[in-house]
Amino acid sequence: MTILFICSGNIHRSALAEEMLRDEARRDGRTDLRALSAGVIAVDGMEAAGEAAAMARQGGLDVSTHRSRPVTADLLAQSDMILMMERFHHEWVSINHPAALSRCRQLSVYAGEVSRTEGVLPGDDIPDAMGGDLKSFERSFGIIRDCVRRLYRDLPPAPQEVYARAIETRFRSRRHAPMTLSPADFALVESWWDRGIPLWIVLESIDHLFTKKEAAGMPARVHRLSYVKTEVEERFETYARTRSAGEAGAALPGASAEPEGGALLSQASRQLREAAGNARLRGQDEAAGIFDYAATQLDADPRGALLATPAARLRLHDMEEDLLRLFRSLAGEAALRELQGQAAIQLREHRERMTANAFEATVVRLVAERLKELYGMPPITQI
Repeated sequence: MTILFICSGNIHRSALAEEMLRDEARRDGRTDLRALSAGVIAVDGMEAAGEAAAMARQGGLDVSTHRSRPVTADLLAQSDMILMMERFHHEWVSINHPAALSRCRQLSVYAGEVSRTEGVLPGDDIPDAMGGDLKSFERSFGIIRDCVRRLYRDLPPAPQEVYARAIETRFRSRRHAPMTLSPADFALVESWWDRGIPLWIVLESIDHLFTKKEAAGMPARVHRLSYVKTEVEERFETYARTRSAGEAGAALPGASAEPEGGALLSQASRQLREAAGNARLRGQDEAAGIFDYAATQLDADPRGALLATPAARLRLHDMEEDLLRLFRSLAGEAALRELQGQAAIQLREHRERMTANAFEATVVRLVAERLKELYGMPPITQI
């Protein structure tokens, strides 16, 4: 699996994210993962920013060999998942490489407690510290590391052969002996893989139990992997409960529960298919094709059914933005100017009481609402 991180210059945020994910994969023996990075306005061959390199060293990482590169069609095509630092980067891809949009998402979708403490919520831009002081780089580093660690734990499982080899390598290393796994051990590993127990849970369990044993001054005389079986399964049960609670939406007492993420995406897909049919009846074949394509992207996402509700809602918000960009292009510049003029007339009596930024933002919103009406775009973000 290839994962591409994108920022602006590829000398700070995406460079750090690339090395962070590579470090996670290297530590766990995930030879199936490949991390890359690039920038939408990057210049070829620049080293990582000095402050970013310093933060990396403090965090046990090394970006000394990193060299920046621009985003290319080839890089996007070979990437299974594309993580953006800002909405601007998402917009850049939508304009220049729209075929890659279905594989793009904000890295901050994976924001956890560390990021939230720093004021970054799922869907927010991840701050760029370039031009700031060392404190700014420390804050940015902490947010990126938090998001990348959570991303890593949310990735699809390792292939079975990678999974088994990583567990065997870690077990042998902690035993300080070259003993290989027995047939019974491999059967246990296979059962964990079949049940979807993440590799990191197994490896953390091995490390935890051997560390306790060593701290107690006990010899590492463990002959079977079943030594960690209870620890692995208890950790997995806790993880599964936590994940299930997150996906359920944690409704307030007396309120109706939020639909699960997969249900939200399925309902949105149905609405998009219906909108495609209605567009064809109106003779808007290009719009129908756009709706069908969007529905196909939702249906084809293997992780869609597993998304937590907040992540699914963010996915639909991003899709609505993508659809609006495509409809702006479909409408053409002349039609957009006319819609902007109509919006300005609509706001004329309020113009004096509005700041310039508020006026422009309202015009953009009114144009978007009018485009939705013209093409029959369903309210997928309001499900």
